[in-house]
Parts: sequence; structure tokens; C-alpha cells
Amino acid sequence: MTVQDIAATEGKDRRGAAPWFIAEGVVLILLAIVAAVLPLGAGLAAALVFGWVLILSGVMGFVAMFGHRGHAHWLWAALSALVAFVAGVLILWRPIFGAIALAVFIAAYLLVDAVALTGIGLDQRKRGAKGWIWLIVSSAVDLVLAAIILAMGPLHDVVLLGFFIAFDLLMAGIALITIGFAARRPT
Repeated sequence: MTVQDIAATEGKDRRGAAPWFIAEGVVLILLAIVAAVLPLGAGLAAALVFGWVLILSGVMGFVAMFGHRGHAHWLWAALSALVAFVAGVLILWRPIFGAIALAVFIAAYLLVDAVALTGIGLDQRKRGAKGWIWLIVSSAVDLVLAAIILAMGPLHDVVLLGFFIAFDLLMAGIALITIGFAARRPT
């Protein structure tokens, strides 16, 4: 098989997948619209999913602790599993607090990322790299977003989390539709 044959086969495979990319993109955009219309529900749903993930993580931590004795100190393994399990149960018990915690974690991430991006940007400036200013701009955007999250009240944080989810779904949907239409074109 020649390189041209392989390229032609890959092109056919992509063209066959194009409708699926487009369909998935449309579904994600529809879900983004639902999340944007019901941001409180989307934020609470994210908290509930996160709570179940923590519970399952805790259960698996206990199973692994008993299944692999000697792999890690039992006290630290038990503490890690217990913390995940209890945090998951608390989020499921009070999902609005879980959603608020997620929003605060996002704000903390944005603050730390802003510091890191500033450091990288200044380092790139010192090295004479072009485009370093965009790292500083990105850092400033992170700081503004973190400040907005921290300045909002708890209920607004849950709604904001829902809007973040809507935005993420929208961007993923657009990306998939774009890939789908690009795959429909012959190579």
C-alpha cells in the first residue's frame, strides 16, 4: 500500500465520521443552551457529578488499600480514601455547597495560574521571545475572572459555574462541528 493509498483511506474514514462529529457538536450546543438557560441547575448537576466521583474515588481507595497491603502506609491510604468519601457525601448531602466550593476552587486556580503566567511571560520577555505580552494579558484575564468569582455571592457562584459549563459545551460543540465540516472535504 502506498502513502497515497493510506492518505486516501484516512480521508474516507474522516469523511465517514464527519456526520457524527457534526451531530455530536449540535447536541453539545443544545446542551450548552440548556445550561445557559438553567445555569443554577447546571452548576448543581456539576456538583452532584463531582460528589459521586469523590465517593467512588474513596471507595476505590479503600478497596486498593486492602488489596495492595504494603504498597502505601495504611494510615495515609485510609485518610486519603476517607477524605474523598466524606467530601463526596457532603457534596451530595448539600450540593449547593459543593457547587460553591467548585467555584472557589476555580477562582483559586485562576489566581495561581495568573501568577504562573506572569512569571512565564516575564521570563519570555527576558529571553527576547515575541508574543510574551499575551501571557501577561492572559494573566490579567485570569485575575479579573478570579476577582469576579470571589466578589459574587455564593448563589451567584453556582450560577456562574453553570455558565462556565454552558460556555465549555458551546466551544466543544463548535469545535466538533468545525472538524466535521472540514472532514467532509476531500483531502
